[in-house]
Amino acid sequence: MTFSKLKKRWLSFWRTKTGKRISKTLQYVFIAIVIGYLIYQLTEIGWQRVWESLPVTPWFYVLFLFLYFALPVSEQFIYGTSLNFSFKKGLPVFIQKKIYNADVLGYSGEAYFFIWAKKNLKESSGYIFGVIKDNNIISSVTSTLVAAVLLSIFLYVSQLNLQQIIEVNREYFYYGAIAVVLILASLIYFRHYIITMSSGMASKIFGIHLARLLFVYSVEIIQWMVVMPEVPLYIWFTYMGIKIISTRIPFLPSRDLLFIGASLEISQFLNISGAGIAGILLASNVLTKLMNLGLYSFLAFKGSLIKKEETDSTQKATS
Repeated sequence: MTFSKLKKRWLSFWRTKTGKRISKTLQYVFIAIVIGYLIYQLTEIGWQRVWESLPVTPWFYVLFLFLYFALPVSEQFIYGTSLNFSFKKGLPVFIQKKIYNADVLGYSGEAYFFIWAKKNLKESSGYIFGVIKDNNIISSVTSTLVAAVLLSIFLYVSQLNLQQIIEVNREYFYYGAIAVVLILASLIYFRHYIITMSSGMASKIFGIHLARLLFVYSVEIIQWMVVMPEVPLYIWFTYMGIKIISTRIPFLPSRDLLFIGASLEISQFLNISGAGIAGILLASNVLTKLMNLGLYSFLAFKGSLIKKEETDSTQKATS
């Protein structure tokens, strides 16, 4: 059997009901393992200490709001360059898009936005699909480039040797960096075959993505600093480097929980309070889930009321 036939059978299997059930089960098992290990770590630290270490400064929560809305606001400007709709109309859509991608399934938010745009915008399906595709490619290139550069800086200024945690030859990091550079160079060279929008538009979107990523990374480090100001800056650079690593691992669910678990493990190498780190990261995780639940419920309820009003007005007009 050739590799191509084996690949087709493999992909076909995961599209079947049995394959989907196994895939979903494996995701749940992975999440359960991560949660179980996280509970073990927090128990070792002490739940009381974690509770007492939750952020009390109001600046933590103010900065959290900036972090939460950074993506939907930036996407309003990104898609607003190619598709015509108001900020008031677009922001609720991009909030729901963010929630779908975070809590439902990767790229389910793009599917939701595509359906919404087809229904509400005067553009063809092909054009809308092309805009979404191009934006995702530019977003991936930007995030990979920024992650590679910042990761190198953060790990350089940090005092954590990754070989203390994982036994990996340093040459593999060099090979990985070379591979990233070659991939990015190929994407730039063949951009006209991959991206359908103009170079000027792509550059503008690249700039917005770049500004958002730098803003998010900076605000997140400031958020950690206001809670534990006694911790040196290089420590927070180390944690941001670890976060970049954990969030760039493909096909893993619950990367936020994975990052929390890795952060607690690393705290012993850095000689800082595991309870304090747990308090910061758990507070961010819980707040994100609560915001997702609250905003999705509010927007869904608001949307149902608008549909009901439109149906009532239509019935009155026809009667």
